[in-house]
Amino acid sequence: MIFTNRRIRLIFIALAGMEAAVLAPFLLLLFRVEWLWRGGDALLAIPPVPLVVFVWLGLLGMLAVIDLLGRSRLSDQRYRLTIVALVLLTGLLGVRLLVYGGAGLVSLGWLAETADGIVNFHRGLRPAVFLLFFTGFLWLRASAASGRLLTFFSVGVSFRLGVLLILLGGGILAVRFPGQIAAATLLAALFVGLGLLAVSLARSDEKAMGAAGSTGAALPWDRLLQLALVVAVTVGLSLALAGFFSPERVRLILAFFNPLWHLLGELFLLILLAIGFVVERIVRWVVAWLQPLLANSDFAKTFEEIFWQFSLFEEAQEKPVSASGPPNETLLLLLRAAFALFVLAVLVGIVYLLLERQRARPRPDEAESAEAESLSFGGEAVRRGWRRLRNLAALLRRYGLGRELLDAISVENLYANLCRLARQRGQPRLPAQPPDDYLPRLALAFPGHDESLGIITEAYMRVYYGEQAVSGEELERLRAVYESVRKTEKTDTDPHG
Repeated sequence: MIFTNRRIRLIFIALAGMEAAVLAPFLLLLFRVEWLWRGGDALLAIPPVPLVVFVWLGLLGMLAVIDLLGRSRLSDQRYRLTIVALVLLTGLLGVRLLVYGGAGLVSLGWLAETADGIVNFHRGLRPAVFLLFFTGFLWLRASAASGRLLTFFSVGVSFRLGVLLILLGGGILAVRFPGQIAAATLLAALFVGLGLLAVSLARSDEKAMGAAGSTGAALPWDRLLQLALVVAVTVGLSLALAGFFSPERVRLILAFFNPLWHLLGELFLLILLAIGFVVERIVRWVVAWLQPLLANSDFAKTFEEIFWQFSLFEEAQEKPVSASGPPNETLLLLLRAAFALFVLAVLVGIVYLLLERQRARPRPDEAESAEAESLSFGGEAVRRGWRRLRNLAALLRRYGLGRELLDAISVENLYANLCRLARQRGQPRLPAQPPDDYLPRLALAFPGHDESLGIITEAYMRVYYGEQAVSGEELERLRAVYESVRKTEKTDTDPHG
């Protein structure tokens, strides 16, 4: 998807830079927690700008590789092996080049030191181990970002969430280490600039797709330069205003309005006194009303008896704990190694599942169209998300956690995309309409593909209603059938036909 058009590429580049800027303050904080690192190997010497550039380029490279893998014709087995190999090899290659760059070409001592840092993680974190797991985390973020929708709404949500995170991380960094105030300010400015650029590009992309005779693929360089200039001026003016309104100037401005603050303070005090008078009258009335009911009740004695009963019960349950000897060192070593391998396996497994779902999703090669949606204040999105969660839970219950589950999700995605395209062509599916009843309307949306539409519908009904899994070969045939149907030219049909 990153290679779709120039605007999409620029949005991906800006989003990757935003993520790098958000991660940088938290990484700098982590590097300065000296007790967390073994032997004082904290990564204190890494400047903020090279750190952001390193993470930014890493995310972009991973996004490009994931997109190329999704477009490849690799078999399922080779695709899985490629994903696992990429996650592990990039981590080890980063450790070799960035941490042990001075070692000899044929030296394998760095592998032994890395393995020692993984197994004996309880003694402190080592740079090689951190880089290994951080590379896996970047793969995880890249796999999640590669399948996201680049709509104006989704990019705007990412920007707003990133603002909160950059303020949190940068604020803690500046308060905890005053020498990093300039770095925190620079990271915030970089994030805001890239965020404004990404939001503007996403908005222009939606406008271009909705315009007549435009698919949104073209982005003139002069328009791009104008947009970059506006963003730069906006960020520059914000930094200038932030520098002008120093604490001393803010105090002078506030002192100028001291009479106003005094008047507002007196008014606020009068309001508080009035509220207190009303609350006091209400409390007096409630106490007078409850006094006859509480006259013959001894709550203190009741609470004392209850507390005494619970105290006796706890004393009866107390048993002396016998001191145990020191644990077996070999067993602890095996447990630590198993835990570290388990974390690595979970990380690689999550990346694989995300990329597998992304691979199963059809590519948006044809021109997309924008359509108006009813105003629901997020209610429709919540309902769609709830239905999706229920559907995934049902699939997990039927097929378990494995290849059959991924294949079933892929079949449902194929049918859902087919219904979406049919809706855009004027043949929507009713909320409670069965798939076999909807088949004639699909045939109107995609004329000449009755047999192919029947194959996809039958596979969807078999997976959704019959709880029968599909094989890998059958899924590949369904994808080929879907691609042939999707490329059907749109015809003018009666939307109520």
